[in-house]
Amino acid sequence: MNASVKIEGLSKSLGGHAVLHDVNLDMAPGEFVVLIGASGSGKTTLLRLVGGLERADAGRIEIDGNCVDAPAERRFVAPERRGLGMVFQEYALWPHLSCQENVTAAIPRGEKRREERARELLESVGVAHAAGKRPHQLSGGQQQRVGLARALAVRPRLLLLDEPLSSLDVDTRDQLRMEIRRVVREAGVAALFVSHDPADAWRLADRVAVLEGGRLVQFDTPEALYRAPATPGVARFTGAQGGFEGDLRGPGIVLAGVDVAAHHRQSGLNGHGALYVRPQGVRANGAADGLPAECLHAVFEAGRYRVYWRVPGVDQPLVSLEDAPPPAQARLRIEPEQAFIFAPAPSRQTTD
Repeated sequence: MNASVKIEGLSKSLGGHAVLHDVNLDMAPGEFVVLIGASGSGKTTLLRLVGGLERADAGRIEIDGNCVDAPAERRFVAPERRGLGMVFQEYALWPHLSCQENVTAAIPRGEKRREERARELLESVGVAHAAGKRPHQLSGGQQQRVGLARALAVRPRLLLLDEPLSSLDVDTRDQLRMEIRRVVREAGVAALFVSHDPADAWRLADRVAVLEGGRLVQFDTPEALYRAPATPGVARFTGAQGGFEGDLRGPGIVLAGVDVAAHHRQSGLNGHGALYVRPQGVRANGAADGLPAECLHAVFEAGRYRVYWRVPGVDQPLVSLEDAPPPAQARLRIEPEQAFIFAPAPSRQTTD
C-alpha cells in the first residue's frame, strides 16, 4: 500500500511559459512531503503532473517503482491507473449524494463490505454522525473530512492534497491539519501536500520541498529548513525579514558601521551582501556595540511588543520582539543563529 515517488528532470511549459525546470525529487514510502511555494511557483503544476492531470514535457515520474510519465519513452499512465487518492481545495463532492454515498462510490465495486467500510472511513475522520447528510448541509471543515475519507476509500498508494485547508477558518484549519496527519499515518500512505502556509510545513511535513520560479531550491526536514535556509525566499518563509544590504567583513556584514555576525553565509559572496534576520533574533538590550536605532512604531502582539526600528543607512525598518515597551532610542543586538547573509537582489546588487 505504501508508495515511493521518484521524479527526475521534470520540466513543463504552459502557454509557451516555462513553469517547471528540471525538478528532481524523491519520496520515501509513507513519507509526508509538503510542497511549498509562492503563487506561480509551479507547485500545483507539479502535483497535477504526479496525478496525471497534465503531461510532462521532459523528465520521468515513477510511483512505487512503476514509470507513469516519461515523454522520451512515450510512456503515460492515466490518472485512474496510478493508484492515487486526491483531495482538492474546493471539496469536489457529489452534491446529490449523501456523505456515505460519496465515500461508497469511491470504493471499488468488487470489494466486499463497501457500506461498512464507508462508515468506518467516515468514523476515522470524525464525521460518521453526518453520514446521511448531503454536502451542502455540512461546514467546510466537515466537507473536507468527507473528501479525505473518499480519497482513502480507493486504498491509494499515494495521496495528493492540493491546498485542502486554504478556504477554511483558522480554528478549523488547525483541527483538520492534525486530523490529516493522524489519518494519513494510520492509513500508511505517502502524501504530497501543496500549500503556501508555513504552518502546514512545520506541523505536517517529514520533509518540505520549496519551489521558486519553477525550480526546486530546497528539499529538507522542517528543522534543517529553519536552521539553514538555502535562499532569501526560504529565509523569508522561515520568518526572516530582509535584505539589509552592506559590505561584507569577516564572517558577517557591516550595517550602520557595526559588524553583524551571521550563522549562515551564502558561499561565493564577495564585497557586498544582504542580511536576513528573524524578529525573535533582534533585541534592544542596550549593548554598546549594538546597532544604533530609533523606534518608529510598536504594537502589542501575542504577549510581546513588535517594534519597528530605523537604523541609519538602512532603507527599511528592522523589526524586533520585546518583552516590554521599547525606548525611543536603543542599541540592537542580533543573534547570529537567527541571521543569514545572501547575495543582494539582482536589481539592487552593486558591482565591486
